Amino acid sequence: MLVLDHNQLSLNAGIQQNNFLGTGNRLGLNLSTNKYSKSASVSYTDPYFTVDAVSLGGQVYFNELDAGRANLEQYNNKTFGFGLNWGFPVNEYLRVNFGLGWKYNKISQLRTYEQIKTFNEIYSDNGELDAFKTFDLNIGLSRSTLNRGTFPTAGSQQSLSYKMTTPKSDLQYFKVNYDSKFYFPLSRNQRWSVLTRLQLGYANGYGTVNDHDQLLPFWENFRAGGADTLRGFENNTVGPRAVYRQPTKFPGTPNPTGSTAGCCFGQDHDTVLPSTRSVGGNAIALAGLELIVPTPFLDESYANSLRTSFFVDIGNVWDTEFDTDDYKDLAPIEFEKIDDYSDVNRFRSSAGLSIQWLSPMGPMIFSFAKTVKKVEGDDTSFFSFKIGQTF
Repeated sequence: MLVLDHNQLSLNAGIQQNNFLGTGNRLGLNLSTNKYSKSASVSYTDPYFTVDAVSLGGQVYFNELDAGRANLEQYNNKTFGFGLNWGFPVNEYLRVNFGLGWKYNKISQLRTYEQIKTFNEIYSDNGELDAFKTFDLNIGLSRSTLNRGTFPTAGSQQSLSYKMTTPKSDLQYFKVNYDSKFYFPLSRNQRWSVLTRLQLGYANGYGTVNDHDQLLPFWENFRAGGADTLRGFENNTVGPRAVYRQPTKFPGTPNPTGSTAGCCFGQDHDTVLPSTRSVGGNAIALAGLELIVPTPFLDESYANSLRTSFFVDIGNVWDTEFDTDDYKDLAPIEFEKIDDYSDVNRFRSSAGLSIQWLSPMGPMIFSFAKTVKKVEGDDTSFFSFKIGQTF
């Protein structure tokens, strides 16, 4: 599959066999590549591992990310791992999932900024980060009362997940995510409907290592911006940005070799250089409200393949561990350059029009968004286009 959005070219190929070799089990193979990442995964699921519809599945995956090309501060991350998962139906609407996995992360070409200096000091080997191996456990609850799988107009869908790496892993951290969607039909034929969306997430380290508190690895930060989260903003650009701090030097007296000795002023004379790139944060809150309307000039027979809606998106990503007091020793002119990235009120918002089409190539989403509230330096985008899951 060839995938185009407003600023990049992606190639995706996927095969899913729902009755592999006549067993009734599901085998999936997915490959994708774009300007900043490459990924591959193989999954296998037995949806009826027991007669009570308990499912058993597993997957093996690989991903390579060039963060600098994804509007993030520069680092490369090669990841591969595998996992097993079990699903248990509670009733026709509610399901419980359990999983365990192993992951290997190889970090390279990292530009060290202020927010991760402590992380580097704790986990680096000879001043450089290397590779991390982790085992993780996860549990999830999912509930759905949607009236149909594609273009629903009534019902709701919620999911709550918790993941943590086990003790004795190279890194100890946890992540909590909550997602919900509610559809409220406004007319008897349900061609008019209201959709509300909410996503909440929080992550952090737990335990200690070498007498230091464990920290959330920066590559596990939440990110926002783009068609999947906050329309009207470029992908991954919403949230805290990297801060660079450099000492101010003054030249010394030239020595016999011709070189010049240098010395540093005190820390109150350090220079601060905020980056234009995002680094993400350990907390996220996103919400959306959409009015689904009949598509003008379209025959009613196409209503199930084309959807039009007007939307408002709002949200923020922030870092609860960021502390402006760490920079109080700076000169006032430099301190003013520091934004409080722990402030939940630095939210962004946008409004616009979305058109979703169930094309032969897959679901296509066209969004036209105008930013309503932004922060200085935000990268905005009026138009976005993607192929993927519909809302």
